[in-house]
Amino acid sequence: VDAIEDWFNWWLAGTGMEVFVTNVTSSYAAINVAGPRARETLVKLTDVDLSTDALGYMRSARGMVAGVPCIFLRIGFVGETGWELHFPSEYAEHMWHALLEGGAEFDIAPFGLEAQRILRLEKGHIIVSQDTDAVTDPLDAGMRWAVRFDKPDFIGRGGLVANRARPPEEKQKLVGFVMHDRFVPEDGQPVVEDGEPVGRVTSSRLSPTLKKGFGLAWVPEKHAYEGAEIFIRSGQTDSPAVVTMKPVYDPDGLRLRE
Repeated sequence: VDAIEDWFNWWLAGTGMEVFVTNVTSSYAAINVAGPRARETLVKLTDVDLSTDALGYMRSARGMVAGVPCIFLRIGFVGETGWELHFPSEYAEHMWHALLEGGAEFDIAPFGLEAQRILRLEKGHIIVSQDTDAVTDPLDAGMRWAVRFDKPDFIGRGGLVANRARPPEEKQKLVGFVMHDRFVPEDGQPVVEDGEPVGRVTSSRLSPTLKKGFGLAWVPEKHAYEGAEIFIRSGQTDSPAVVTMKPVYDPDGLRLRE
């Protein structure tokens, strides 16, 4: 948010416009309510229609939850049905207890950042600046859906158009990988071919679903297909892994959108 605030102020500099940007992030709290019983929990606390038809995936709404004015964001970083609730921070403790009470019959429980990181990896969600860097772009990172080339112009359009014209041997792609066992490579370890580094691991964890090490890695485009074998170097050992082009959990995204 601080970077966005700086960006807006940079745009405004020298324009002469009487426009002021105020960062109100610290005035708001946020709680992610997610899981197969998330809807059943929230309907006990709000009159907002949370049905898929009324508030589908990637949509938003405003309403009350436990008497608190909230912004509902129908998004999910953990691959399950869920809502982000954003509300004035002075109600954070009240909201926390109201949600735990509302979901008690469903065995609701808090989950932390480490659980979120594992779940997002199983769902194939990227973290910008961890799974990407200054020389990667949305096309190679599997985010073609976020780019609209039918727009007349946007920042970075020229570079993306040029990237599309590059030969395949010059391109890398961000892919998922699954180890053959519970070995978890460290972030940043190289993907090797014929003993030489050709890519790198960006994120990795032990998957509770697969009971194996898995993660995301940049690999040459020729290896970016389902079932391709790659090798990840750890110390003096090159460990085999299999490329997967779909999330390892709910690959069709049904739970995320239901």
